[in-house]
Amino acid sequence: MTNTQRDPGIYPSDWKPPSTIADIQQTFEAHNFFDGRMIGGSKSLYTKKHTEDLIVFNANVLMPGYGKVWYGDLNLTEDYLVLREISECLDTTLYVLWESDGRFGEENKPIDELIKKSVWNTKDSKPTLEWYKEKMDKKYNG
Repeated sequence: MTNTQRDPGIYPSDWKPPSTIADIQQTFEAHNFFDGRMIGGSKSLYTKKHTEDLIVFNANVLMPGYGKVWYGDLNLTEDYLVLREISECLDTTLYVLWESDGRFGEENKPIDELIKKSVWNTKDSKPTLEWYKEKMDKKYNG
């Protein structure tokens, strides 16, 4: 009888999820999402050209267990598929917050409290401005 057990050094299955925020940021960078990303030179002009899109300038992206892992401008209607891809690579759900909900001391609040303020997360539907308005209407008007 032959030994069919494989040497773990030849067939490693030792992929480990990122363990630091720097590792997580490398995953974002591999998808061309660099910290401080800008999607347009003028916020007002960009918004006028993308009237039906859900745009979050100075967005903050949170990851459970780590907190804030990325910041920059997002057009969620265009960027959501890449964000889902990043979340799959990291094997987690990512949460997008408005600037004021993830900065100026707010980022020090418990992660569960911050997640409740998320504009969108990687398990939600395709984010459009209309989708967000309906989401907020349900939240505040039942």
